[in-house]
Amino acid sequence: MLHRKRLGSFRRLAVGVVMLGVAGVGMGMVWNVSTFSQLRDAGRYALPGDEIVIAPGQYHVTTALYITTPNLVFRGATGNRDDVVLYGNGMNVNSGPTECFYPAADGVELHNVTIRDFWHHGIHITGTGSSTTDGYADNVVISNVKTINCGERHIKGSASSGISRNVLIENLWMEQTEEYVRRPGHPVDEYNYIGGIDAMHIDGWTIRDSTAVDIRGVTGYSRAAIFLWNGVSDVTIERNRIVRCGHGISIGNPSGPTSDNNHTYPYHAEGGVICNNFILRRQKEYVEEEDDEKVIYNWALELDNVKDFEVHNNTIYSHAAAYGRLIEINDTGDVGKVTNLDMRNNIIRGGVKDAAVGDWSHAVLVAAGNLVDTTGAVVRTDWFVDPLAGDLHLTAAALAAIDAGVSLAKVLDDFDTGIRSGLPDMGADEFQIPSPGDANQDGKVGIADLVALADHYGLVGIPSWAQGDFNRDGVVGIADLSILADHYGDRLGGASVPEPAAVCLVAAGALCLPARRRRR
Repeated sequence: MLHRKRLGSFRRLAVGVVMLGVAGVGMGMVWNVSTFSQLRDAGRYALPGDEIVIAPGQYHVTTALYITTPNLVFRGATGNRDDVVLYGNGMNVNSGPTECFYPAADGVELHNVTIRDFWHHGIHITGTGSSTTDGYADNVVISNVKTINCGERHIKGSASSGISRNVLIENLWMEQTEEYVRRPGHPVDEYNYIGGIDAMHIDGWTIRDSTAVDIRGVTGYSRAAIFLWNGVSDVTIERNRIVRCGHGISIGNPSGPTSDNNHTYPYHAEGGVICNNFILRRQKEYVEEEDDEKVIYNWALELDNVKDFEVHNNTIYSHAAAYGRLIEINDTGDVGKVTNLDMRNNIIRGGVKDAAVGDWSHAVLVAAGNLVDTTGAVVRTDWFVDPLAGDLHLTAAALAAIDAGVSLAKVLDDFDTGIRSGLPDMGADEFQIPSPGDANQDGKVGIADLVALADHYGLVGIPSWAQGDFNRDGVVGIADLSILADHYGDRLGGASVPEPAAVCLVAAGALCLPARRRRR
């Protein structure tokens, strides 16, 4: 049903857009769209608080979706991000819109879609004006989104002024499946100017439960899968998986911070937690480029000019354990030196390059409570489920890591959101065999676990145990529901088998519960 009063102001709307009123004080309208022109027009004409629901389909993006209205929600209708695909002309094709989705206002949310094949950026968090108050979007949410083959950044965060505050990026899958081509005349790097998430001038950002795979340039190098620099404060980077990217996580830039629009100067970054991440370093170390040999450093973790950072319980892995630059800790020039960096409970298979004023040698890191192995004799391949594929969950062989950590107030769970014991393990994974169906790992299989599964039913990619993927096949589906139903009522240390009617109620209840759109 068309809402005449609202439509009177913009007759250019595609006739097929359906606006359904939503009851409730302070709630907006729902726009159901099924063509790109409808999606584009809804983004232009919706009012704050409205929701744009995108039907399953393939949508060729012919003009960038530049969103300047605050508090709009865009979401794929089914909850499965593979069902709604917004695509451009190709990551190596410099024509048409070079970027897809611009959240250029506060409170914009994007859920349950795939964005692919753009020359520049898949998503660009930016601003509408040039003043401090207008210059950068706050409270943006990117959740359950997949970005494929974005030629410069999968997600870019930049504006000429201001600070972007309280952005949440969760359950994002970034992957490059095409070869990156040389870009002659590029002002920065014609070979390798590609990366995952790249943002500066930010505060309170959270990046969690996300995956980056094979992001790299012509010669194997790239910007980092997560690259935050030149004005970064109070960030949380947790439970992410980074697999074979040119670089892993970089906080800061070796060139040093600048004072321009940098609220943390003389530091690149001040205040942050990096915990429970899996990082698999890419193996290629050099290539022949014309007449010169170009070394490809491929470090997994870089910390430049940082202050007050906690780096805890990460698993950082190089197949070549003797590689000497798996981690780099760096000061540049006379600006802020690395200060109050706390690194504990990390598994590090590879070397640490210490380029800071302070002492960050292997011996110092070991003494601080980290496992550092540069030979491969201690942190062996059989410690992990499938290290070359980036599955760095521990096996029973990891005896030197199990129960070898110290309890930390900010790391109460692990990569899968499993509860850590009083004697926590080193690295991102807490080795345990939880009861089948026990999503929250509280020792019993019950309604809370059913709700967790229902919230994520249909999720694909690499969902976690806590999201309901009990058989670890990459899908939260009917097989996981069957596992939960089979064990409903089980308790740690003893079983309480429910009546068959209760099992039927579990199954029916899970299928009836809709996937919830979490707003933060």
